[in-house]
This record gives sequence, structure tokens and C-alpha cells, in this order.
Amino acid sequence: MCNYLVYGYIGFDAEKFEVQSLDKDIDLEKGQNNFKLVTQLKKQYPSVTFLLSVGGFRDKENPEKYLEVLEKPKRRGNFIASLVKLIKNYQFDGVDLAWQFPTIKVKKERSALGSVWHSIKSVVSSNEDTKEKEHKEQFSSLVRELSVALRGEKLFFSLSILPHVNSKAYYDAAAFKDSVDHIHLLTVNYRTPERVENEADYSAPLQYVYDRVPEENVEATVKWWLEQTVPAEKLLIAVPTYGVSWKITKDSGNSGAPPVKNADGPGQAGQYLKTKGLLSYYEICPNLANVTVASESLTLLRRVPDPFKRQGVYAFRAAKDSVSGLWVSYEDPETAARKAQFAKEKGLGGVAIVDISLDDFKGGCDKTHNNYPILKSVKLNL
Repeated sequence: MCNYLVYGYIGFDAEKFEVQSLDKDIDLEKGQNNFKLVTQLKKQYPSVTFLLSVGGFRDKENPEKYLEVLEKPKRRGNFIASLVKLIKNYQFDGVDLAWQFPTIKVKKERSALGSVWHSIKSVVSSNEDTKEKEHKEQFSSLVRELSVALRGEKLFFSLSILPHVNSKAYYDAAAFKDSVDHIHLLTVNYRTPERVENEADYSAPLQYVYDRVPEENVEATVKWWLEQTVPAEKLLIAVPTYGVSWKITKDSGNSGAPPVKNADGPGQAGQYLKTKGLLSYYEICPNLANVTVASESLTLLRRVPDPFKRQGVYAFRAAKDSVSGLWVSYEDPETAARKAQFAKEKGLGGVAIVDISLDDFKGGCDKTHNNYPILKSVKLNL
């Protein structure tokens, strides 16, 4: 089903700027040895390209180092040399660069039609970086320099664009589009309880509707990158295999129609991931009201489809005296198929599944025991 497999994430140290594992017990030989176990899959799947991703959501230590390494050619050189060495040592086929930049914050502004449309959200720079212009140019330099090193070794090179980064401030696509093979637009987590804790809403909408930030949807993200003259075939959108959840209160009402006011932060943790605000697809599907088998860890949720195929599907249960309320924005095979069709209509390079381990890999969501239903739905619609 897959053409590429991206293993993430690794980071780098803040002194020598050399790459390093973020979890040695999982990645390296003295632990579970996943680096080698992953690349050994090439013997079984020789047509798949295996990439190692740098940065992403995992590297939380000294995030300012992602700006500092850009500022000196020597630092960039140390980073590149150590990365190429690690890639070759563990026999990966290339690199995915998921660079961390300061994220934008959300604020609310009352519009002239506020009494009718409620609050209009907008985005504003975080003001954490006073040298945005310099860092934009330096990142382009890093990409070009890394590209030269990787192509010399005949290795693949992709970028992953993380959510909530000010693309206009940090990405000069015209300066590096010829240096990369793919650009993965991580079109997920546009809205989360960490960003807006008191309002539950669609997390990864395909298109814009009123009373939202116009840029916070898949279509707008793709449009911006195409306007930067990036070839469509180099762009991939992302489809999540998980749900983003909020705890909702009695004050949130019973309809579930988003945006749901008076939410109370992240929803309760699931049985397996045990992470508040995050549920894998295989944690969601057994608890939907139209599924006969329910987990004991959650009471049933009512699924609400998307008849216009613009925003996505959600599920919820209203708060009651004995049961806490929950609202979940998630992807299912039907909405994933629509996003795959969108990618095909736009002539994009494909779809990235984020991530494959959170899909229903055991096939427990329906009676046919169809495993990886989201992945398969995407594949069949491209």
C-alpha cells in the first residue's frame, strides 16, 4: 500500500549540533534496535523508500537550537555531516526534514458582525523570533546544502511542514523547491484543545467555512504552496489516523454542532494511547453508537457525518450527571477517501498517513476485519 515509510523522530544536540536519537532504548542496538529493524524491511519490501525524519513533534529539548543551528555555516555543516553519517550507517534511503520553527498563536477578535457570527479567530505571530528574515534565508541555505550532500550519496530528500508555522515568514519555497523531492504538508491539528481549550471544533477540515481562520484548512494550505510555484507533484497532504478530543460540559449543550462552546480542555485519555486529547482510530471506532461492540473504557459516542464533504466527521456524547461529555474530531475511511480524491484532483504527489500505527491495524472496527481501513481508503482513491 505504501511507497514511502518515514520513521520519526530524531533530534540533535544544542552544543555540537550533531544529530542524535531521542529515545536510545527504542532506536539503538542496546535497546529495541528499531533503526535497523525498520531498514531491514527493505529486504521484504524492496520497492518502499525508507526515510528517517529529523525534528517533528518529539524534540522538546532546547527548541531554540533549531534557529541557532541555522545561523552559522559551521553549525549547519556539523548537522549535515552527522545526519548523512547516521543515515548511511543504518541504511536508510534518505531524510525527511521536519524543522521546528516558532508557532503562531490564536487570538479572538470581535468583528462588526460579532453579534451574529460570534467571535472571529485570527492568527498572530508568536513574537519569539526577532530574526525571521535571516532565519528564512538560512533555512533555504540549509536545505540546499543538505540536498547537495544527499544527492552525492543518491539519497532521497523530503521536507515535512509542521502545523502552526508561519509559512510566509520562514519558507522561501522558490529558493529550495528544486532541492527537495517531496514536501509533506502536515495538514493536521489545525485546532486542538492545547490551542483553544474552551472550544471544540474540526481539527483537520478540508475546506473553509465561516467563523474560522481562513488559512486553517487543507485547501488553503495547498493553495498557498502552489502559489509559491512549487510543482503540484512534489506536494503531499496529510491524513490523520487519530482523533483530537475535548471534554465538554453541561454548558456546551446537547447538539454537538461545532464549534462547541464551554469545552474544558483535552478529552479523557483512551484505553491504549493513554493520552488526554488524543484517540487513535482503533480507540474511537468501537465506541461509536452504530457499532455493536463497545469498549468498557468509554461510553458510546454519536457519530455525525459530513454531508457536504468539507469539514470532516465528528462524534460526541453530551455531558450528564454521571458521565463526562466528550467531543472528537477524527478521520474515517469516508473522509480520508475525499481527501485522497482532492489530492488527485489537484494533481498532488499523494497523501501522507499520520501515522500508520494509529490506524485500525488489527481490523477490529467492523465485521469484515478489514485492517488499515484509512490507509486502504486513501490508496484506493488516489
